[in-house]
Amino acid sequence: MKNIIVVGYPKSGSTWATRLVAELVGCPVAGFWQSDKKEIAVEGENRVSVFRCYKSHHAFVDLGVSPDEIARRVIYILRDPRDIALSAANHFQFNRYPFLRALFRLLPQGEKLYRHTLYPLLVRQKYRLERMTEALLDGSAAVHKTVRLSWAEHWLPYAEAGVPIIRYEDLLSRPEEEAARILQHLGLERSAVEIAAAVENQSFARKKEKLLEQGDTGRAKFLRVGKSGQWQEQLAPDLRIRFSEKLGPALTNWNYPL
Repeated sequence: MKNIIVVGYPKSGSTWATRLVAELVGCPVAGFWQSDKKEIAVEGENRVSVFRCYKSHHAFVDLGVSPDEIARRVIYILRDPRDIALSAANHFQFNRYPFLRALFRLLPQGEKLYRHTLYPLLVRQKYRLERMTEALLDGSAAVHKTVRLSWAEHWLPYAEAGVPIIRYEDLLSRPEEEAARILQHLGLERSAVEIAAAVENQSFARKKEKLLEQGDTGRAKFLRVGKSGQWQEQLAPDLRIRFSEKLGPALTNWNYPL
């Protein structure tokens, strides 16, 4: 089997991108790279193909893939780190009061009570965004092992290795063009009609509709809204300044506004 690995910093749209790549190729999403844990991106198990598509948040040094495979079978999804901060702040659980959480875990249904009732009250959005900003700028294993590296430290080795970098924002605004670029990198050909069909099948609206029809509200919620540029309205000015000061040249290089 030939493995295709779609890598991205957490909350960069890698679930959607992995499914789209698999749909374009006509292969299944087999799971999370080098993991047996249940992966939300898995689908298309009945597709017959010599390819298998995997999602990954791995740091470059941890990918465990030969240089030849990296050059031919890895794709990197890049997203504006300020939008990542907003999405990840709602995704990760920030253990601000570990003693209190440990205490609730001793009670029947205590973990559920803490997570769904106390956590939103005690760990406010402002705190979560500050912690995610720190993780994106400097890395923070305390937030989660997948963000132990900063945003810049994560994508840079892939770019230096010649892995194609696909901006999430471009995949949203011009999906057919970026899909053709992905297929070219993989050495595959698809007609314009086939590409358009794959893009439509994996659109956020279509995918959410299907998941809700199946009663899979958890996976539908995971997809969130599929938008870009939300940071301009929702990120506090002081956090915007921190991103600009630390990542100004990189943001400009990737055509992100300061």
